[in-house]
Amino acid sequence: MNCRLPGTLGWVLVGCAVLGPAWSAARAADVETRDFNVFVDGKRSGAAHITIQKADDGTVVMSCDTDITVPVLFFTYKYSYRGREVWKDGKLKAFESNCNDDGKHYVVTAAAEDKGVRFKVNNQERLVGHDVWLTSYWAKPDKKVVNQSVPLVDADTGRDLECKVGYVGAEDVMVSGQSQNLQHYKLTGQVQVDLWYDAADRLTRQEFVEDGHKTLVELTKIRK
Repeated sequence: MNCRLPGTLGWVLVGCAVLGPAWSAARAADVETRDFNVFVDGKRSGAAHITIQKADDGTVVMSCDTDITVPVLFFTYKYSYRGREVWKDGKLKAFESNCNDDGKHYVVTAAAEDKGVRFKVNNQERLVGHDVWLTSYWAKPDKKVVNQSVPLVDADTGRDLECKVGYVGAEDVMVSGQSQNLQHYKLTGQVQVDLWYDAADRLTRQEFVEDGHKTLVELTKIRK
């Protein structure tokens, strides 16, 4: 559940958007919270929590909070993220995030319009296509984008990215001490990330290496 982790350390679970009128008018039909541990170079360095709410009208709201602390040489790196995403029919309808990347602050908002999704990053605006994907990665990619290039927006900085989505296959993976059959996807291009999704098509595991640091985001608990 994209996402980005500590600055130069890589991409980690974050992502989300505003609870707009479309959500407040629809009764929540399904609510689930997923708790994740974050490991950097084999050491537990923080946690991420995503709550997914699906309404009767098909609107899906994903809210997320992530906190990371990593000792790096003679200082301690700190990262925090708060955000929400609103989706319907596979399209991003609204988004809002607030990120503190070790003292660097980013505020990102977005709202769907007729011609695309308008992003605002620290008071600068631009329009992107309706097919945009966020780096929260919380839901399994649609089959139609496999082996295709996908436009991405970095959920914490609002930066434009590009990646290719590859399907690796079904794998038995140990998650919190239990074996699960997961669907493995690999993103290449401006992001290099391995993602695993469970039978509910939701993120269960994420791995990447950046600047020599191996990062693992692993599901620990599902709460309903």
